[in-house]
Amino acid sequence: MQTFSKLLDTLNAAPTAGKPAIEQEILAAYQRRKAVLALDMSGFTLAVRREGILAYLCQIRRMQQLTSPIVLAHQGQVVKNVADNLLAVFDDPAQAIEAALAMVRASQSADTAVAADGVALTPIAFSIGVDFGDILLIDGVDCFGDAVNLAYKLGEDIARPGEVLVTQRLRDALGHGVQRQLKPVDFSVAGLEVLAYAVEAV
Repeated sequence: MQTFSKLLDTLNAAPTAGKPAIEQEILAAYQRRKAVLALDMSGFTLAVRREGILAYLCQIRRMQQLTSPIVLAHQGQVVKNVADNLLAVFDDPAQAIEAALAMVRASQSADTAVAADGVALTPIAFSIGVDFGDILLIDGVDCFGDAVNLAYKLGEDIARPGEVLVTQRLRDALGHGVQRQLKPVDFSVAGLEVLAYAVEAV
């Protein structure tokens, strides 16, 4: 991240004529075309208020333990976990969808989990958004771009608990190899109407 930040500092300080060359250097080093998956745990504020922060931190840890192996099993990369969010990227958009559905199934299975003393653990639910496009990726640290922003928007603000929403760009990237039913969903971002799709589990 330090190298990336230094390049941004150089870009900020460069004269106008010198900026294109630095921009190209940044793009060459960090731009990747990826499917971006953003997961949000539903009910964060309410759960913290009801159960306390430690109980919810345990929930977050359960989420991380459930989702990280699924990302890897679908040839993806965990970029970061921040609070109750997971951000992951995939080369294959179809794998991103399958990973998202596997995460939802894992959370539903986790609803029946019990602690060592036999007491049922608090249920967890995931809302997931997936987009596809060119992003700037700093491996294992962070990523930036419109696809990241839209994936977060879908996962955090639009998708309901247990729902996977994907963008039109991701749908287009699938081409004719769509293996899942995709139901159109309209929503608004900053006053702009956007078409997304809810992924049917079966």
